[in-house]
Amino acid sequence: MRYQSITEEQWATVTSAAEEAQQLKIYAVGLTKRLKALFDDEHPKKSWGVTFEMLEDGTSWRIESPFGIARAHLRIFTNEAGMYAKYVIERQGKNPKDEPIWQQVWALHVTLQGMVHPGEEGGEPINLRTSSLNHSDDAMVHLGLSLLYALGQE
Repeated sequence: MRYQSITEEQWATVTSAAEEAQQLKIYAVGLTKRLKALFDDEHPKKSWGVTFEMLEDGTSWRIESPFGIARAHLRIFTNEAGMYAKYVIERQGKNPKDEPIWQQVWALHVTLQGMVHPGEEGGEPINLRTSSLNHSDDAMVHLGLSLLYALGQE
């Protein structure tokens, strides 16, 4: 990685870092609650076989699925466009010595506008500014199924 001088436009993106980081965490907690409600519903629990646990910080997850154990942690970053959060979803695997390792399998991006973008690119964004915890929300169902699919990838 090359370390270059930081421009005024770049450092301007972090002048409200504390407030913006807090807002991103609020959106992440909302996303976590919505996913928990989805995976705790009777039909997805029975059909998909996912146990979704929200950890103490309200933003981290522990997931059990037919594909094994996974976890997700929120990280906050900045770039020229401003601050954003990223969920890195990791599945537990084994190295050649049969020791547990964590493999990144997917990511979600959360913007300061309260939008979740599934995957690295594309995908229908989900608006977290809505207060609905309705598990039948199509966008959340699509996100839950996408997450499960990502966990099953080789």
